[in-house]
Amino acid sequence: MISTIESRFWNKVSKSSPEQCWEWTAHTLRSGYGWFHTSEGPKGAHRVAAFLVGLLPTLSHELHVLHRCDNPKCCNPTHLFLGTNADNARDKALKNRGRGVAQFGESNPASKLTAVQVADIQKKYATGTISQTNLAKEYGMTQPAISRIVTGARWGVAS
Repeated sequence: MISTIESRFWNKVSKSSPEQCWEWTAHTLRSGYGWFHTSEGPKGAHRVAAFLVGLLPTLSHELHVLHRCDNPKCCNPTHLFLGTNADNARDKALKNRGRGVAQFGESNPASKLTAVQVADIQKKYATGTISQTNLAKEYGMTQPAISRIVTGARWGVAS
C-alpha cells in the first residue's frame, strides 16, 4: 500500500530545501489544506506525509498532525508534529488562527468574573465554611458555574 501511495503522493509535492516548506500542488480545501485520496478515503496531505515517513502509525490514527510552519499546504515532515485535539486547539490559539481566537479568563468577553474574584471563590470554598450554592448567590452565578470554578474545570485552580 505505501509504495503505491508514496509515488502518487510525492509527485504532488513541490520539494525545496529541507528547511523550507514543501507545498502540496494538487487539490486543496477552502482552508488551504492539501487533500489526497487514499484507499481509506480522502485525507489531509500533511497527514499522509506524516504517515509515509513513519511519524503517524496509521492514516486513521487518532492524533492530529500539526504544522510548526503554520502553512496548511506544507508536507515537509520536519515541519510536522503530532498532538492531541487539545494540543491542536492550543496551537491554533497561539497562532491566532481559526474562526475566533480562544480567549480565556478575563480576556473572554463572556466572562462575568475577574481573576481576583475567581481566586476569592476558590479560597473561600477551600476553607470548607461556605457552600457552592451560597458562593453562587454572593457572586450572582449558578451553582454549576461555581462548581466548575472550584474544581478547576474553568479558570484553572488557584495556586
